[in-house]
Amino acid sequence: MSAEGAIKRLHLIYFSPSGSTEKIVRCVASGITGLPVETHDLLTPASRKKEYVFDKEDLVIFGCITAGKLFTLSDELFGCMKADGTPFIGLVSYGNGYYGIALTEMRKRAEGRGFQVAALGAFVARHSIDTSVAEGRPDAEDMEIMKEFGRRACEKILGGDRELHNVPGTNWSQWEMGNKVIAYREEHPDEPYAIPPSYKAKAISDACVKCGNCVRHCPVDAIDIEARTFDLDKCIGCWGCVNRCPKHAITSTSAEMSEIMKGFSEVASRTRLEPEIFL
Repeated sequence: MSAEGAIKRLHLIYFSPSGSTEKIVRCVASGITGLPVETHDLLTPASRKKEYVFDKEDLVIFGCITAGKLFTLSDELFGCMKADGTPFIGLVSYGNGYYGIALTEMRKRAEGRGFQVAALGAFVARHSIDTSVAEGRPDAEDMEIMKEFGRRACEKILGGDRELHNVPGTNWSQWEMGNKVIAYREEHPDEPYAIPPSYKAKAISDACVKCGNCVRHCPVDAIDIEARTFDLDKCIGCWGCVNRCPKHAITSTSAEMSEIMKGFSEVASRTRLEPEIFL
C-alpha cells in the first residue's frame, strides 16, 4: 500500500542473533510502501549504547527474540530508544513452543519509552537450539501473513487509529515446565531474566576455521575464538553462535539444557503453531 499523511519515515529495529527475527521484521515491513526506510540493528553492545530518538512522523517496527518473556537484554534494547507519541508495531519470534508474556512485556516497555503501541505480532521461527523444531519457519505461508499484517497495521495507523484494540494475554505452553517458567515471570515481572551459566555451556570443535562469524554475531562479546572459550557469565544463551557457524562447530555441552530440550522438543514438534496478531 502507499503510505501518506503524517508518517514520513519507517524505522526497522531488531535484535536478531540467529537472523530469523530480522527476516520477520523485514517481511512485515514489505507490506508497507511509499516510505523511506532506516534500519537499526541492535545486536552489538555498541549499537545499544547509542540513542535512537523518534517523533510522531516516524513509524517503528521493532522485533526481538523471546524465551517466554523478552530476552535478557530488555533494559538495553528499550533503554536506547526514546519516542514522542511514535506509532509502534512490535514483533516477537519464538520456536513453535510459546511466547509467554513477551508481547505484554514489550508493550509495557515500549509505552514506557514514549511509543504508542498500535499493533503486535508473535511469529514462529526455527528453534534456536533444536533446529528440527519449526524447521523451515517462517515459510511462504507465514510470510504472506506477515506482509498482510504490515499492510493492515500501517493502514490503521495512517487512518489515525494508534490504539491497540486486541490486547494479548499470557500465551500458555503445552509444556508443563514452560508453564511454570511463564507463571513465575508473571508473578515476578520486575525480576531480571537470566539463564544459569551451566545451562549455557558450549564447546567449539576442531571443525572451527576461525572465520569469526560467531564472534561477529555474539550480542555480548562472550566468545574468545583464539582460545575457543565462552564467558558463560556474559553469555545470554541466545544460541546465535551455534546457528551462525557455517561449519556447525559449536554445540551445547550442558546436561541440564539437554534434559530440558528433550521434554520441550517432544511437545513442540506435535503441532504447527500459527502467527498470532493483535491490532
